[in-house]
Amino acid sequence: MGLFGKKKTEEVSRETERLDSEMRDELSKAYDELISGEAKTDEAEEDAPKENTVDAADFENEVFKAKIRKFKEAKTQETLIDVIQLLAGRRFLLPSVSNMKNPFENKNGRPTLKKGAVLNPALLSSQDKKTYLPIFTDEDAMKQKSPSGVVLKFNFEQCVGIVYNKKNPVQAIVINPFTENFILSEELLKQVFKEVEKQTENKNA
Repeated sequence: MGLFGKKKTEEVSRETERLDSEMRDELSKAYDELISGEAKTDEAEEDAPKENTVDAADFENEVFKAKIRKFKEAKTQETLIDVIQLLAGRRFLLPSVSNMKNPFENKNGRPTLKKGAVLNPALLSSQDKKTYLPIFTDEDAMKQKSPSGVVLKFNFEQCVGIVYNKKNPVQAIVINPFTENFILSEELLKQVFKEVEKQTENKNA
C-alpha cells in the first residue's frame, strides 16, 4: 500500500540499491572496529543544534539526524559507526493504518479503540514493488498525518521484528524518508544484528 503517495518512491528505490552495494562491506568493517574498541566517534555536543533551549528528546533526535546527514555527505567507517551506535534501543514514531475507517469510539469521555479494530504500521511502497517500513525520529519529520490518526511508538528492535516477520511484505526500513531518507535493507539489518549479538556475547563472556 502507498502511504505518502509516489513523490518519494523512485528516490527511495534508487537509494536502496545504492546503499546495498556501497554500505555492505563498510558496515561489516565498521562493526569490527566498533567491537574491537578501536573506533573513535565525535562527542554528541559537536553535532548538537546550536539552540539555547531544547529538551533531552529533541536534543538526541537532532544529534541522531545530524549524524545521518554527516554519513550521507561522507560515507566512511567513522560516520557509519556514529549512526549505528545510536540505533539500539532508540524509539521511533510509526504512522498507522486501521481495518476500520473510524477505529475509535467515545467511552466515558475518552476515545477507545473499537472492538475488532486493529492498528498496524503503515507501509511505503515503491514503483518497483518493494515495500518499506517508514519510521520517524519526530513528528516534524513525518510531514503528513498518520492515516489512522494514531502514531505508534516502537523501539528500533521492534521495527526490525516487523521486517523479519514473514507475514509482512517488508524489504527494508527507511528512517525519515522525506528528510534524511536513511535506508536499512533486510540484508544490512541482518549484518547489524549479527554483530550486535557478537558484541553482547563478548560483554557477557
